[in-house]
Amino acid sequence: MPFTIYDERLQDETAKQYAYRTLRRNILLLDMLPGEAVVEKDICARLKVSRTPVREALLELSRERLIDIVPQRSTQVTLLDEQLVEQGRFLREHIELAVLELACKGISIKALESLKANLAEQEKLAAAQDIIGFFMKDSEFHRQLFTAVDKDTVYDAISLYIPHFTRERMLRLQMFDAIELLHDHKHIIENMENHDFKTARLYMKRHLDRVICDQKILKEAYPTYFSSSRER
Repeated sequence: MPFTIYDERLQDETAKQYAYRTLRRNILLLDMLPGEAVVEKDICARLKVSRTPVREALLELSRERLIDIVPQRSTQVTLLDEQLVEQGRFLREHIELAVLELACKGISIKALESLKANLAEQEKLAAAQDIIGFFMKDSEFHRQLFTAVDKDTVYDAISLYIPHFTRERMLRLQMFDAIELLHDHKHIIENMENHDFKTARLYMKRHLDRVICDQKILKEAYPTYFSSSRER
């Protein structure tokens, strides 16, 4: 069960918080694949923590539908559920479009420059075909947009409810050209700067719809990653 330790344990972080943060990030970035078995002792050994905080972290991830726990039988990363993916997209779309409208009405020069700097980093990562790096910058771009209109806590709140959407976006990036998403971001910034919400809205909606549009292709390429209608 391979997984990546992206960051060491923080000084004020409990063992459970550290395990939860590390495992959640690995699941969202697909280091831990849908349907993959989760072995507690391996996690404990890699993170150098006891079983209790790992079990607590797994229970919390189970509540977020990222981990399936069958007592006395198995623990595994949940399969992708297209209905949950669509609900995540729906949530992101409706809230993010409202945030975009606020940004189009008035965004500070500092916030706009920050988004442009993020875009420049995305270009470098896309050119280098660094999928993980691009995904992280893509997520950061959307967070910065919320922060620009003082809605950063709203972003944190919805992030807890869209993990299936996030995972499918990551899966899509591994199959398709990140340049499409990069161009969406460019058009969003351009129209935001021109206070043109109508056009910016079209690009943002297309940006968030891409996952759903490509879901058939993804399911054909990775059939074992998705739950069947019987399982739902």
